[in-house]
Amino acid sequence: MSENVYIAGIDMIQFGRYPDQTVPQLGAQAARMALSDAGLTIQDMEALYSGNLLQAGAMVGQRILQEIGQTGIPVTNSANACATGATAFRGGWMAIKAGIYDAVLCVGVFEGGAFEGSAALTAAASPDPDNSRTNSAGSGRSAA
Repeated sequence: MSENVYIAGIDMIQFGRYPDQTVPQLGAQAARMALSDAGLTIQDMEALYSGNLLQAGAMVGQRILQEIGQTGIPVTNSANACATGATAFRGGWMAIKAGIYDAVLCVGVFEGGAFEGSAALTAAASPDPDNSRTNSAGSGRSAA
């Protein structure tokens, strides 16, 4: 079990209307930005935790990976009403905390009504403790 879990990178796209982009494209855009913020790539990730409510049965996480680049990592999709993105993050945090993974990507994608948007974060375990950009989110691994 890891002592600490850290958020290594985070980013989001501005909420608004994106009629020319699909839900996976919005998620992939935020994911790439969070990975860049963390100084990591999708190849550094050991799992993807994806949250989307309105397309819950449409394998949004797998489709985000298709946009970013298939790596063969496990994907967990979640849907939990207004807590969907937080549920995806919680799954990634728990997996790192339990010692299953050292680095995961968590993505929440919202679409519907007047607004669409996407946020992503990278979490990792055992990051460099001297890295001032790393913020504690619990107990020793990181997530992107």
